[in-house]
Amino acid sequence: MITQEKYRTTVKELLASDSVKMVIGYKPGSTPDRRRPLFIRSSDDADQLVLDSTCITNLSGYLVAEGLLSDEKRVGIFLRPEGIRSINILAAEYQLNMDQIVIFGFDSTGREVRPLEGRHSKDFSALLSDIKENSPQISKEPLLESIERMNEQERFDFWQEEFSRCIKCYACRQACPMCYCRRCIVDSNQPQWVNTSSHTLGNFEWNVVRAFHLSGRCVQCGNCDRACPVNIPLRLINQRMAEMVLEGFDHFAGLSPTQEPVLASFKKDDTETFIL
Repeated sequence: MITQEKYRTTVKELLASDSVKMVIGYKPGSTPDRRRPLFIRSSDDADQLVLDSTCITNLSGYLVAEGLLSDEKRVGIFLRPEGIRSINILAAEYQLNMDQIVIFGFDSTGREVRPLEGRHSKDFSALLSDIKENSPQISKEPLLESIERMNEQERFDFWQEEFSRCIKCYACRQACPMCYCRRCIVDSNQPQWVNTSSHTLGNFEWNVVRAFHLSGRCVQCGNCDRACPVNIPLRLINQRMAEMVLEGFDHFAGLSPTQEPVLASFKKDDTETFIL
């Protein structure tokens, strides 16, 4: 088991040798059970680094910040398995170059944090092997099982009620690593694809459109769910879409940086059962 202090030492060594220009990790938040992103550029910054079971935020979205990977210098980042899957998707969608990233892979069981193998290697095979041990599988939450037992009208009413609380703050979009577009569809008003007002139709349009955009791309990290100020269980609709993609296309998102996007690729022998 690698201690927190050893991680700090390793980060300092990488910065001192100019192997990376920055490391993205975690620091204490506003309460004991919360952690904030930490952007480490010096030894003093590294002393703030915290790594424990409360470090659950998927930090991979910061890698696609404009200009961060614009030069040849590498960036280190602490990632859980779902975070590593995220950067695989971003690489497959040509949003970043894996050679520019140093991964500190970790996972947690209970209160214990364990390192993932191959965290400093440019060859990600060991990391991917560690991730694939328990993949593909999607753990289903009891509430989702309850929703699936509903009939169509009951499910529609459930989500309509949940989405009615949406205030169109777009915190879910900002927190999601897969929402990297410089201009989102909801920011376009000529033409206006999605009503920007916070009312029943506009709320439903926004949340359903976003769920479809994440089909075959969501890694169930929970960033959107935790960011929502009105506690809409967004993870559930995204989890259900992930299940449908796995069932229909045998596609588990983020297992490889060369994995083609499931809804943006096709094969000549694809089944066409959806055609009536």
